Amino acid sequence: MQRSAKRRPSIIAIAALIAITTLFAVLVAEGFLRLFVSPKPALGQLSYATADGQPVDFLQGLERRQIVPVPPPLPMNRDRFMFAANQSFFLCYTDNDRLRRDWLDAQGRVEVHINSAGIREREDLAKAKPQGQRRIVCLGDSFTFGWGIPEELGWVRLLENELRKSGSDVRTVNCGAAGTVCVDEYWFGLKHRFHTFQPDAVVLTICLNDLIPSSGLQLLGPSPNTGSRVLDLVAGVFGRSPLDLDPKLDWVDELLRLPKAEGLAGGLYHVSDKPFEAMWAQGVPQQSLRAAKAWCDAQSIPFLVVLWPFLQGLAPGAYYPFQKIHDLVAADCAAANIAFLDVLPALRGTPDEQLWVTPADPHANPRAHALVMPSLLKFVQANVRW
Repeated sequence: MQRSAKRRPSIIAIAALIAITTLFAVLVAEGFLRLFVSPKPALGQLSYATADGQPVDFLQGLERRQIVPVPPPLPMNRDRFMFAANQSFFLCYTDNDRLRRDWLDAQGRVEVHINSAGIREREDLAKAKPQGQRRIVCLGDSFTFGWGIPEELGWVRLLENELRKSGSDVRTVNCGAAGTVCVDEYWFGLKHRFHTFQPDAVVLTICLNDLIPSSGLQLLGPSPNTGSRVLDLVAGVFGRSPLDLDPKLDWVDELLRLPKAEGLAGGLYHVSDKPFEAMWAQGVPQQSLRAAKAWCDAQSIPFLVVLWPFLQGLAPGAYYPFQKIHDLVAADCAAANIAFLDVLPALRGTPDEQLWVTPADPHANPRAHALVMPSLLKFVQANVRW
């Protein structure tokens, strides 16, 4: 008993020494990381350049008239901007020597051309429709525009190529990201601008940030840093991803119930981008889809809706936290007798990073567009019969 009593203080002392040494090592490592190691940004940062290769930012684009206000009437009295007509520019990505995106040029760029109608399309589609030609007007945001990829590799052009294999003179018209960023604005644009392309069918594409207050990969998830650089590195070693959202939470319900003031304070709503009034919880997308269908019905042309997921949580065995909003949209379209396709099943099973333009730009890359094409083609062929 005496021997045990003598041994106990030495064990306590050793444990205390280990704890103090460990704490000291952590503090030294933390200080070293903060002083000498800078956090590395995600690969593939985006910038812009003019057609002659000169760097340009958004404000310079306004000054040079490369970005212009949407002509009146303005959608829902919101300030909106679009790319100016008759211009070309470059989307430029860093680190392509490491990323090796084969759709980018040798300088890591993709060229964008805007025609005289102010859309990313061929010039002949800005003219009156020739006799016998069929046109499908495609509405939506950057996933329709084909952000970060050549236009011929986006779903709009891929769809046209497939439909033309039958010998029909079918053209798809890309009206994506032309001053419209919400579902009610897609409908507004069709009514006031895009109808001039004389559609024989309309495909309206929705991304989830058109419906719930989020920015996709930046959505309310675990912070990519804990406040400690050491803990960040440890979390990285054990594979914790900042894109992993807690499966115990109903993320869709949380976002649908997010109050306006709280969402504005957190940057999830924005009066000039994704306004509170345009979200699914306010009923505006549902009303807009019905109005667009009624307009198309009056023209005796098919109206189709396509829903894209956020490109996260899609890898084999991964948790995808947004299924509930997919189900809500599908049910609402069924109730309104609107032809509806969810492309989520076509993308499930593919690791997220294999679907992104770059890690810093999680728009859909050519592989993602190609993966949705079989189901999209079948959907269009089943609902567009001329």
